[in-house]
Order: sequence, then C-alpha cells, then structure tokens
Amino acid sequence: MEINFYKIQIGGNDLLLVNQINKKIGNPGVFPSFVRNICKRSKGVGANGVILLYKGSEHAVKITFYNSRGNKGNISYDAILCSAKYVFDYGLAGIDYITIETDFGVFTVDCIDSNNFRISLGEPGTEEGFSLKENNELDFSKELIIEGRSITYTPVTFKETGISIFSSNSQKNDKKEISNFFHVLFKDREYRTVFIKLYSNEQIELETYSYYYSRDNCFISAVAGVASVLNGLCERELTIYYKLDTLFFQWDKETNHVYITGQPSYVFSGSYYYEQSI
Repeated sequence: MEINFYKIQIGGNDLLLVNQINKKIGNPGVFPSFVRNICKRSKGVGANGVILLYKGSEHAVKITFYNSRGNKGNISYDAILCSAKYVFDYGLAGIDYITIETDFGVFTVDCIDSNNFRISLGEPGTEEGFSLKENNELDFSKELIIEGRSITYTPVTFKETGISIFSSNSQKNDKKEISNFFHVLFKDREYRTVFIKLYSNEQIELETYSYYYSRDNCFISAVAGVASVLNGLCERELTIYYKLDTLFFQWDKETNHVYITGQPSYVFSGSYYYEQSI
C-alpha cells in the first residue's frame, strides 16, 4: 500500500506527517513496524518520527506521535508546531490559532503568520514539582563531581526534565562524555542535557549530544531559556540558535508561562510503499 506523507522540519528536527483524516492506515498494530521502516535513513524516507493526523473529537484535528524507534511516548512540541503548519496551510482549522488534540491533552498554537507559530509549554517547574519563578536571591543551580571535576547544572521541568550546562570552549568529546554521564546517572528519570553558549543577554546557542531520547527542539529551547534567566544571564525574551535554525523564547512574567516560536517548513512530500498489510 502506498502511503502519502509530508516531511516537515523545525530546528533541523525532521518529522513525517501522514494525513489519516481521509485515508486511514487501518491496523494500529503495524504502526511501530511501519514507523521504524519509514524513518530509516538508509532504506526508508528518513526522519526522527512520524505524526499521524486525525479528525479531532472536539476540535478540528488530533495527532498521535511515534518516535523513530516506533514508540509512542510523550507528545513532542516540535510535532505539534509541524502539525500546525500543515493544518494552517491546508485550511483544516482557523487562521488565528489552531487547537490540536493529543493523547496527552489539548494544545493551542498561535498562528503569528503563515511561517511563524507559537506554543506555550506552560509553567516551568522543579524536579520536585514546584513552580519556578525568577528570583535573584536564590541559587537554582546544582553541582556534581565527575571524575574529580565540578559540573554545575540547572534542572528545569516541563513535561520532562532538562539539564542546562553553560559552556564556551569545551571540546565536543568532553560534552559527549558529560551527556553520557548524566544519562547513566539519571537513566530512570530520562533527563535531557543541553549545553548553552552565551552570545549576549538576548542571544544564546545550544548544543546537544545525547542520542538516547527523541529530539524536541522546542522543549530543549524552553529549558535553556529558563535556565539562562534563572542564572541572571539573559532577558526573558531570547533568540535561540540551534541546529542551523532560529527559535524565539518568551517567559511571560504575569502568567509565568513559557512560549516558543518556531518556523516549521516543508522539506518535501512523497509516497512510501509499505509491504505489510495495513
């Protein structure tokens, strides 16, 4: 059976969107195998995950997201913004905002224009579940000793917890080792590590070296932005450079909500023949 798809990327995170509204893959049991095959970069189309777009029960659309390993885990904010781009362009919902149902709740995306879409990740929190707010009198960083070296990091939690480490001239291999160490140490909690390079109090660049978890550039950007503000290094509105792309971070002081604006774009579209019965 031939399955039509759109390849959409944001921040270099490429995802495949399959519109299930009119033409459905009938057997959910084959989804994991189908996703693993189509996401292979050698024999398939190549992607970091697959978005299945359905008609929503209370809103215009619903999505289900599978990572490239065929697992259906937490929803990806990148997947939501990429879906919003497609829904906007094909007139499946409103033009001012798009409400998308997921297995993990309902998310609203603001359509700034046809290229820029903004999503709220909600309030940032601590590992213990308390709300995080900017406070110059508090120290939000923690310290670990790794092979005799002191590593200072700042944890920030949204749907998951991300660990931010400020670095400037550290070697790539050094960052990989630190990422691997945090993965082993916090494996049961699946923490994600991001390295932050400061350009100014309004601009930062991000690097990640962990290959254990699904990519979510919006989540990583939100974690890094909050950490930068908490440590008194940046303003509450930031330009974030990551993977040859640009994302925009806002931390609203009144609502305490964090917003990420991105520019999802099409890479190409096509069809994929899947041999198993679906």
